[in-house]
Amino acid sequence: MHKILLLIFIQIISCGTKEPQNDKTQLKDIQNIPVITKKDTSSFDYESRENELKTQLSEDFIVTHHSCFVVASNLSKDRTNQLIRNTISNAEECFYNDYFETKPDELITIFLFKDDSSYRNWAAKLYGDTEDLSRFGYYKPSQKAMLMNINTGSGTLIHEMTHAFVRYDFPGIPSWFNEGLGSLYERCSMEDGVILGHTNWRLPELQSALKDKSYTSLDNLLKTDDDTFYGDNSSFHYAQARYLCQYLQEKKLLKTFYKKFRDGYEKDKTGKKFLEEVTGLNIGELDNAYQSWSMNLKQSD
Repeated sequence: MHKILLLIFIQIISCGTKEPQNDKTQLKDIQNIPVITKKDTSSFDYESRENELKTQLSEDFIVTHHSCFVVASNLSKDRTNQLIRNTISNAEECFYNDYFETKPDELITIFLFKDDSSYRNWAAKLYGDTEDLSRFGYYKPSQKAMLMNINTGSGTLIHEMTHAFVRYDFPGIPSWFNEGLGSLYERCSMEDGVILGHTNWRLPELQSALKDKSYTSLDNLLKTDDDTFYGDNSSFHYAQARYLCQYLQEKKLLKTFYKKFRDGYEKDKTGKKFLEEVTGLNIGELDNAYQSWSMNLKQSD
């Protein structure tokens, strides 16, 4: 069954609140048969976390669990189960099917809020988060929690799940690649254990920069630190990183690049060396090919 999770919006600055520098998401060559570290879920103390949430939340919340997640939802039971089955479970299967390897060894909480009002109200009550909240949702690594305004669609849920999983599989992942991957799956399909990102609403940002010559190079993107990536030009950085990931996906190089970068991170923390290895192009040649490809994309692709 082919499920397209569609998220089309006009503008976003970042995927969530930025936490202090030391609390950001911190975030081996490829084998024919990957070694996957599977977590025995019997070791998770679901009951304690569920009971804790029930004391914090109002009676209209459903609290349940799936895999490494405890899910708290003020949606209907049917809608909650649908999201667990069709989105959360499917995405996890796809991510660990010859892609990520190390699974979370601790429980992660997913809050599913039915509308913007309850999302903002509970973000403030639970964690004191009131400033710079994304309208869609965010991942809070210090609390191992995702807070989702699910009324905006399920694409952001997969975006934030990407961050939650990659934190355990590739702890050192730089912001450009972390957000590029997360943004790639804001609009995606999941079928037969494979997740594919599809062209989405971030494309005009990239194409406008290419047209008005405000575009900055891939080489510059790879060198961005957290402050630069999430700074004044963050919307462009998100788009550029997202479509670099889609470019690699289209060339069937994304998984290869991810694994080479993860396993060789200490040799090159920017990813440039591994991009050049997998594409067979130097960074300038790759940038030229990427720009040409990007300009030929259409938002309906």
